[in-house]
Amino acid sequence: MPAALLSVEVLVGALVVLVALVVVGLVLRRRALARGRILTLCGLRRGDATRFRMGLLRLGQDQLEWFPLLGVTLRPADGWARTEVDVETSRALPGPERPDLLPDAVGVACHTARGEFELALLPAHYTALRSWLESAPPGSRANVA
Repeated sequence: MPAALLSVEVLVGALVVLVALVVVGLVLRRRALARGRILTLCGLRRGDATRFRMGLLRLGQDQLEWFPLLGVTLRPADGWARTEVDVETSRALPGPERPDLLPDAVGVACHTARGEFELALLPAHYTALRSWLESAPPGSRANVA
């Protein structure tokens, strides 16, 4: 019986260490992605999709970049130049559309030459996105409706 108990203790200890390593990895990835830039939790929905894919939205100097929430890569899954993104006004998301991780999120329709997509952001983060777009360098067009 003591050998079985020792095996269970070792298994539980290994699982605890594994969970701790995953959490530390996620925190380090998030810090590496931010690198002094604005990074926020958001949902991305393309085309006819009914659900938002959760991820991290980074506002760079001239790029808007989206990273999947869970993953190991430090490269964005999608990105758009500041000058090519047209953002509409926000709209309240109905209950079934609202992402679970962002219960107070608003929907923001975005248009680019490559297609349309929608972001789910907290209202304060939507304001930050609009400010980022409106503060484009001189000579750039403002893409906020």
